[in-house]
Amino acid sequence: MGQPTPTVIAPECHVTGCHHDGDQYTMVKCRSCDHWFCPEHLGSNETVRRVSMVDTGLPGLSYYLGLCRDCREKLSLRRRPVDSSFLR
Repeated sequence: MGQPTPTVIAPECHVTGCHHDGDQYTMVKCRSCDHWFCPEHLGSNETVRRVSMVDTGLPGLSYYLGLCRDCREKLSLRRRPVDSSFLR
């Protein structure tokens, strides 16, 4: 019996007007909104991590997880500077 054919996830970029599609190794899934994005629509300094799927019956299935530009901006707006005057 031969090796099973690898399964490829083939998402399209979620940004309106962008028709970039790829596979799970060239696209990144946003950990906040769960949409897929091409590298051009991620934050410029976004760090991504590889997520390996287990117990799927598909050995070696993985994808990259990060934050899209919009979710990164929303997250930075929610973060407020800490008033450390009480520490003085």
